[in-house]
Amino acid sequence: MTIDTLITIGYYVSSIGFLIATIVTFEAARKASQSGLKTVLNYLFIGTATFFVITVFQKMVAAGVYSISDESPDIWWHIMFYLAMFSFYFGFKALARLGSADTDATAVSASSGKTWGIITAVLLVLIFIVPNMADGLIQSYNASKLAELGAHHFLAFALAGVVGAYLFSAKLFLGQVGKAIANPMIIAIWALAAQHFWELLVESWKVIEVTGEVGEGVEKIFLTIAAVCITFAALRLKSLAKAA
Repeated sequence: MTIDTLITIGYYVSSIGFLIATIVTFEAARKASQSGLKTVLNYLFIGTATFFVITVFQKMVAAGVYSISDESPDIWWHIMFYLAMFSFYFGFKALARLGSADTDATAVSASSGKTWGIITAVLLVLIFIVPNMADGLIQSYNASKLAELGAHHFLAFALAGVVGAYLFSAKLFLGQVGKAIANPMIIAIWALAAQHFWELLVESWKVIEVTGEVGEGVEKIFLTIAAVCITFAALRLKSLAKAA
């Protein structure tokens, strides 16, 4: 089995994992009767769905849908990654408030999740529409010193690290639902942080010299770990949401 085949398998495993997690999280949010918990689940659904959308975008790029430079797709999917991380952060923060308020439904605003969902949806639609029109702008960034230093990788790494650290520190204040998903979500988010740190080392800073195929293969390992852990957390959420 060639490394290209393994990379392809890794892509589909992670994509299917994110799709399953998206469906399960959506069902959990739909069935949750408590408004505060529903808002938390909506944030987690938005973040998880965004990761699946990233895989769809990558597939469209590979199919030649966009006439853009080879480096541009990397920037666009990183922007989507930032949206996913903010979604998870908002969800974990709401979960901590819910836990510290002893499941008081008024502790979490129901409208905030809907507003963020609309903002994310609009931005994702724009990202799918504008790549051809904005390719000159993206190429200008790619030719800059910031891109050479790997600013987009570093921002993704920092965001994931901060979100994972926040969830780790907030574990003590989480209620039953939060404690049930904390560990798999911490592993998932720090696996994503490790993926972007790997990109920094290999693609930007060139501290580690490997072939493009090997670099891509290691990234797929981190993505698969994240997808499996998020799916596991989503399944726990679904079972707990039924009882909520």
